[in-house]
Amino acid sequence: MLQIDKSQLNELKKALSSSKNIVITTHHNPDGDAIGSVLGLYHAFREKGIDSRMVTPNGFPDFLGWLPDADKIVHYSRDKKGVEDLLSNADLLFCLDFNGFKRVEDMAEVLEKSPAKRVLIDHHPEPESPFHISISYTEVSSTAELVYEVIEQVYGESIINYESAVSLYTGIMTDTGSFSYACSRERTFAIAGKLIAKGVIVEDVQGLVYNNFSENRMRLLGFSLAERMKVYPEHRAACIWLSRNDLNTFKHQIGDTEGFVNYPLSIKGIVFSVLFTENEGFVKVSLRSRGNFPVNTFSKLYYQGGGHKNAAGGKAFMGMDEAVKQFEELIAKHSIELNS
Repeated sequence: MLQIDKSQLNELKKALSSSKNIVITTHHNPDGDAIGSVLGLYHAFREKGIDSRMVTPNGFPDFLGWLPDADKIVHYSRDKKGVEDLLSNADLLFCLDFNGFKRVEDMAEVLEKSPAKRVLIDHHPEPESPFHISISYTEVSSTAELVYEVIEQVYGESIINYESAVSLYTGIMTDTGSFSYACSRERTFAIAGKLIAKGVIVEDVQGLVYNNFSENRMRLLGFSLAERMKVYPEHRAACIWLSRNDLNTFKHQIGDTEGFVNYPLSIKGIVFSVLFTENEGFVKVSLRSRGNFPVNTFSKLYYQGGGHKNAAGGKAFMGMDEAVKQFEELIAKHSIELNS
């Protein structure tokens, strides 16, 4: 079991007992770990008789919409007034799976102005913003795993019902690529086993998440690999780049490019992969690596971003052609590291 600081747990329990308006939130473009963590905590609180509300900066992929009560999550991008009211009236705010206010993007100012006591539960390194209670451990596989630890150590695992369990399992499963990376701790599998014991059917969750894509998404993936992937074997690196026109051609929806950045890492000898997707005014950059090359440092240096050692993100404020050209120059500059 992860030994969370007891003083933090006691402070959290005290805050929960005295709070009337609890809000749970996560980062912009929430993924499986983010949504799974939010819903997992929400359902555990509900089982305990604690009322809470859930908000996200924007929408999330359709393949997560089946999770219990996912439709109760309020999106700031759709209902600014509703989210502003919830945050301005909150007295306890849980910030899950992000360690800096900038990760909620347009919602950042509203979050910062909230009078609520802020609780961080996250597994990203080096928290960037101030939190009243900070439960941050990088060794866990996912925020969902850490949420489980917090629930178990504050109230006991009995309040984790099926709805909470299937949400947390989904978070752990997606953030480890179906238990293929960032999961070499025995405790991760022990927790997965405890969640399965709550009624989670692994095959069903796997199918609902990974066999639930649109035809357009599959065609976009094929196009990305056939027409938009560049491989640089001399630098052990690769990239995929997708313009706004490319995305529009395949009727891109939120979450459609999830996981694309990992495909080049399946090529023999490639240890560093980047996905560039064109947005309005900037290029979104997703970075992945195998082994010791620290993509969080690379992202912080060149893309105003950060994340984990082997998984990070950032932004390039330039055109797509310039972003790809800059990437080629950067991997040449870091070629010795990439080849070591």
